[in-house]
Amino acid sequence: MLSSDKVCTQVPKQDVFLIWTKVAPLLQKALDGTYDIIDVEQGLQDNRFQLFISWNNGIESAVITEIAEYPKAKVLRYVLAGGTNLENWLEEIQEVIEKFAKKNHCTQLEVAGRKGWLKKLKDFKEKAILLSKDL
Repeated sequence: MLSSDKVCTQVPKQDVFLIWTKVAPLLQKALDGTYDIIDVEQGLQDNRFQLFISWNNGIESAVITEIAEYPKAKVLRYVLAGGTNLENWLEEIQEVIEKFAKKNHCTQLEVAGRKGWLKKLKDFKEKAILLSKDL
C-alpha cells in the first residue's frame, strides 16, 4: 500500500489473529486495570468486543468497542483506544464505528475515558462522570 492509502475498517473476528501482535501494544497502553490484554483478545474471539483499526502504511490505531443493551437503549461503547497520529485517523474511524453502530440498531455511542477525549470527539457531550475507588 502507498502511504496515501489510508483505511479505517472493522477487523473480522477470524482475521484478528493475523494482526494481533501489531494491535496489542497499541491497546496495552490504554489498559487501566479493569481488563488485561488477554481479556481483550478473548472478548474479540467471543464476539463480545469489536476491533476497528486505521491503516496508513502500517497499523496506526486500534479501537475496541462493545454493544451494551440497557432496558431503554442499545449503545455502542468505546472500551479502549490506542495509537499514534490521532489527527490522521480519529474522524474517519469514528465514521466507520458510527455506521457499524447504526447497522446494529444502536441509538447512542458511549465513551468512558480521560477528560481530554471530550475535546477530541466531535459531537460528544459530557453526560456523567465516572468515579472509582480502589478497595
